[in-house]
Amino acid sequence: MNVSTFAMHMSDGIVDAPTSAIFAVLAAAGLAVAAWRARAELDERAAPMAGLVAAFIFAVQMVNFPILPGVSGHLLGGALAAILVGPYVGALCVAIVLVVQALLFADGGLSALGTNITNMALIGVGAGYLVARGLLPVFARRGGIGVVAFAAALIGTLCAALGFVLEYAIGGAAGSTLGAVTGYMLITHALIGVGEGLITALTVVAVAEARPDLVYLLRSSGAPRVSLNAFLFGFAAAAVLVAGALSYLASSQPDGLDATTQRGCTVVAEQLEGECIAQRAEEHGLADSPLADYTIGGDAALTGIAGILGVAATFAVLFALVRVLKPSRSRAG
Repeated sequence: MNVSTFAMHMSDGIVDAPTSAIFAVLAAAGLAVAAWRARAELDERAAPMAGLVAAFIFAVQMVNFPILPGVSGHLLGGALAAILVGPYVGALCVAIVLVVQALLFADGGLSALGTNITNMALIGVGAGYLVARGLLPVFARRGGIGVVAFAAALIGTLCAALGFVLEYAIGGAAGSTLGAVTGYMLITHALIGVGEGLITALTVVAVAEARPDLVYLLRSSGAPRVSLNAFLFGFAAAAVLVAGALSYLASSQPDGLDATTQRGCTVVAEQLEGECIAQRAEEHGLADSPLADYTIGGDAALTGIAGILGVAATFAVLFALVRVLKPSRSRAG
């Protein structure tokens, strides 16, 4: 199997076809519920805010950070989305990020899209939100939204990792025992969760300081420090900066999931040699697409431009989706 430098999500073949189908149905059902329930959370600012949250998550996911020798991690974004725009809109945000990554950037298998959405958009968002809601009364009076965000992101990351463990237990490819997979996934994702927690806490605190009224978890009417247009422009600029510039600083090492599936193999000239789960992974059906592996025509020097295109695409899809959902609410009223 060829090893992709920027791949961040589960590939096709890691779990068998029946398991992939089961979780594809589960993901579709979960997103249908999220779309239906999201209508009650939408107001005039929801479309741009949701689009920017999704775009920011896409951008930050490009910046893998080292956690162990030879292993990296990246933002999952579940708790961040849930805290900023709510669990239902948040699930849609993370799901659209995954769809854009799979269809435009050949990241995350096409048949594995259901498992990736289940783990990151449903489990990660749901667990992160429940933890945040549970901790908020304890820390709210002390201005501890950052602590709440950190804990929610850490636990949400571990829960998402356990989603993969469940899928592997049901229909995983041969190459490693369930105990080894579970242990390594939890170790790596505990470390990833620390990074995720820091990113989530810093982002949530920054948004809460500038526009507390835009933080879903707080549902605050506190006086904003900047105008809405200035905030939205700043948020968009941050996403573009991360995707367009900071992405060049990303670690080239496999992330926690890929490192787990590659245990037992060695990488020689971008090929896996040995016996490991990843040997059963299949080539992405869109591996020859122009933006595959977050490049343009295979040119890694253009990763920043590819990232900006991804930010724009993610924002556009989420913005359009929210605009489609909103009128049905208006007519229902």
